[in-house]
Amino acid sequence: MTTPPKSVPLVSLVVPALNEADNVRPLLRQVQAHVEANPHVRFELVLVDDGSTDGTADLLLAAPTDFPIRLVQLSRNFGSHSAISAGLERCSGDCAVVIGADGQEPTTFVSDALEQWDGGFEVVWGVRKDRAAVSRGRQVTSGLFSVLFTRIAGLDNYPAEGPSGVLLDRSVITALGRLPERNRNVLALVAWLGYRQTRVSYSQLPRVSGESRWTRRAMVKLAVDSVLQFSSLPLRLCTLVGLITALLGVGYAALLVARTVAGVDTPSGWPTLLVVVLLLGGIQLTVVGVMGEYIWRIIEEVRHRPLYVVRRDITADASERDSRGAREGW
Repeated sequence: MTTPPKSVPLVSLVVPALNEADNVRPLLRQVQAHVEANPHVRFELVLVDDGSTDGTADLLLAAPTDFPIRLVQLSRNFGSHSAISAGLERCSGDCAVVIGADGQEPTTFVSDALEQWDGGFEVVWGVRKDRAAVSRGRQVTSGLFSVLFTRIAGLDNYPAEGPSGVLLDRSVITALGRLPERNRNVLALVAWLGYRQTRVSYSQLPRVSGESRWTRRAMVKLAVDSVLQFSSLPLRLCTLVGLITALLGVGYAALLVARTVAGVDTPSGWPTLLVVVLLLGGIQLTVVGVMGEYIWRIIEEVRHRPLYVVRRDITADASERDSRGAREGW
């Protein structure tokens, strides 16, 4: 664990948010609960507004609180993992805890994670013992992906149950900032970095308001990005399928030659030719598609576009927030 520069360590709560205006007040109450449950540390809230259109940022800036608040407002929606990266790059804490804006992480998670951090661990994963208000199908799909991804990518530290929240020591945050990937799974990168890692389990609380912003499209994109980022398995599978197809072709040709030599009638006509053409064409298109996914990601990396664009980066002091809060009915 990095030695904090002050006698009382500073803990940054990094929260990515997209259209979470209804959850701002419950979130601040939750942060206040973390503050009261952990008097041996100081807290700051770093909320990254990932292109919200419902006034999430302005509501946060007006909130009267006893702890520092930093708002990082992105110019548009760049995705939750880009938002997490923006928050980690701008937080000031000796460690950072990434939590959601929906209030589903209990106070015990942060307290238990800080206890493990005090014990010398540099990465503390939050693992859900049970999930609140999530369909059985989604739970099975998410769990299956986590298990397969762990094996495919060879990331032994990545929780097979699927991580939800994580504490990072300052040394890990610094190392993570040196990784330039644009199509990123931040949690997988943390697992890849190594360091001393452990886990704490907790029961997920019901979402306070609204619905999860994790759409099926976003989950599929994250799954594809994660696999392509950490594994060459798709390319190897293409090679394997190509070899198997070639062997089948050679075997079928040998069978036809043998039947001809033996004087046995061989099948002829367009049906056989059509099957072969469709099979080979399908395999070729699949291989080209997989290669195209890798090539597109290479193009995105060499463009060197920023991972995100910051529209506003504001640290509002308590007096300013108190006056705004009074005007806006806090």
